[in-house]
Amino acid sequence: MNFNFALKNFYRSRHTHGPLLMVIVLIMSFSIFYINFMNGIRFGRLFQGMSINHPFFSGSVGFIYSEFYTLLLFMVLILAVVLVSVSTMSCILFKKRNIAIMRAIGTLPGNVHGFYLLEVIIVFLVGFITGLFFGIISFLLYSLISSSLGFKIFFDIDIFYTLILFLSCLIATIMIPSLFLMKLGKKNITHSFSKGIPLDYDASFKVKYIPKFFSRISYNLKIAVSNTIRRKGDFNRYLIVLSITYSIIFTIFLGAFVLSNSSRAWIHASQGENVVAIGHQDTLAYYSLMYEMFSNPNIIVESNDINFSSSDYLINRSNIEDIYSLTGVQKIDERLIHFVEVEERKGYIIDEYREIGQNRSGTFPVIGVNSSHLLQDFVMAGEFFTDDGSTADIVVGDGLAFSFFDSVFDQKVQFTALNYTPEISGYVIDSFYNGFAIYMRLDIFQTKLNLTGEINLILLKLESGMYDIIKSDIDAIINNLGSKFSFILLDTVFNVNLRYLSLASLYPLYLIIILTLIGMFSFYNYQKGGLYEKAKDFSIMKAIGAKKTSIKKIIFSEGIFVIVPSMMLSLSVGMLLNALILFEHVVLPPLYVPLIIIFLLSVSVLALNYLSMLPLAKKISQFSIKNFEIY
Repeated sequence: MNFNFALKNFYRSRHTHGPLLMVIVLIMSFSIFYINFMNGIRFGRLFQGMSINHPFFSGSVGFIYSEFYTLLLFMVLILAVVLVSVSTMSCILFKKRNIAIMRAIGTLPGNVHGFYLLEVIIVFLVGFITGLFFGIISFLLYSLISSSLGFKIFFDIDIFYTLILFLSCLIATIMIPSLFLMKLGKKNITHSFSKGIPLDYDASFKVKYIPKFFSRISYNLKIAVSNTIRRKGDFNRYLIVLSITYSIIFTIFLGAFVLSNSSRAWIHASQGENVVAIGHQDTLAYYSLMYEMFSNPNIIVESNDINFSSSDYLINRSNIEDIYSLTGVQKIDERLIHFVEVEERKGYIIDEYREIGQNRSGTFPVIGVNSSHLLQDFVMAGEFFTDDGSTADIVVGDGLAFSFFDSVFDQKVQFTALNYTPEISGYVIDSFYNGFAIYMRLDIFQTKLNLTGEINLILLKLESGMYDIIKSDIDAIINNLGSKFSFILLDTVFNVNLRYLSLASLYPLYLIIILTLIGMFSFYNYQKGGLYEKAKDFSIMKAIGAKKTSIKKIIFSEGIFVIVPSMMLSLSVGMLLNALILFEHVVLPPLYVPLIIIFLLSVSVLALNYLSMLPLAKKISQFSIKNFEIY
């Protein structure tokens, strides 16, 4: 009987439950999309730990993106629980009078509790299942579109965090309405006939917590203040919802802007532009692929794919002396690249009296360079080694720094086959091999490999626009090396990585659109609930000559009262979260950027308040004294 009653009551109340159900569907589809997005993109640290077995997006850029996305995940889960709680609470509020009537005619409290608790559970389950469907479909479409644009997303359906979302929202659906129904059961029946406004509310009480001058500006504003005070329960609930919603929107806006600009600057510095690579065709092919690993998880180059130190790939410097006389070349960077087996050496943190290190091992590319000829202007921690040996011997990429060491500056590495244990002077933010490369002095590396004087790669830094002018000269010079040697302009490969970061910043648009819809429906429910709660008041006002525009102004002012504090809270929370999570690591934007975001959000919520008046205006027109009911 309980289920039949709840199901029939759910159907009978479909017009009342519709907007609330829409909010649940939106937040569930949004949460499901975001959970699966993080799982598919492999950014979230909660979904995939940083691994040296597949170094995809696991350096500093991956770390800061992961921190940001993980923060958003927790905020989305909190918002989902709060919205479900508020929506199911609103379902009960709309039935307070029905509950009072059932109690008055002798329905057992347990049955009343069971009837309406089961109804809100049905509302939640319908909303969750519908949201699950739309969330998965939207993620599928997004993954197909993104993959076609070159932004690879794995279509893997996450079960673990979806289950956490479902259980947390289900518990909130059961607990919050249950507590409210128990509270209703202890009240006098006549008190239950009031929805959000207390039956014993005394409008003659002096205004508290709100400056008195608000009430003195105009009569409409005075009524709006009074209405807001007596609906403090609804006000508090929707204040929390809107604050969390706009906190997430602000965090996404500012965080996405900061991350996109900072990561592009870091990667651009590690790659450079107008760079030409000269070497054997096989060397160039794999060298460019090792850059593409940054943006393509399907690419992995391993030591058994190519032997960079093979005699077929080596370059004798004397054969290309003419390269140094080319015009338009700003810098020439001679390199020797080779895969080397590396072991982590344990270290000690003296201040903490503890040993660190887990005896990790792996095979990674080591690049011998002259630091004075280095083309890249790396963003780094520590310092780059010098050619005269006045600093430590090697620099590691940020992927290794984050994944291979417990504390990179307190440990060493062992080059097993080379019988060499260099010290680390710093780590760089690097897109090459996704930050899992090691840089060391060229002369030392040549000696260790018994390749004195030989290299297998030359990088040329050209002046802007010079490539088309001198590429024929370069081709003529490298003919001395043999038919298998060639050159490529690396800008195309580098742009793939920068384009990937740009595409990674597009997804917030979807999140912002959905969150805006959630905010709109939540705010509309707040305004609509207040409208029906005060329908009798407005009917009387119209009967004694009040204009419809006055009623609109009252409702608009009530919206402002909930929007302004929620915006202030959301902006404060958003700035705090970005400062704690992002600003410690990234390049700070100019001050006008957050100010512009604040301005845009403020304009949007004011427009939202105005737009919510359009459907409400029709309902106001329908009010008349004939609708005045007493019971």
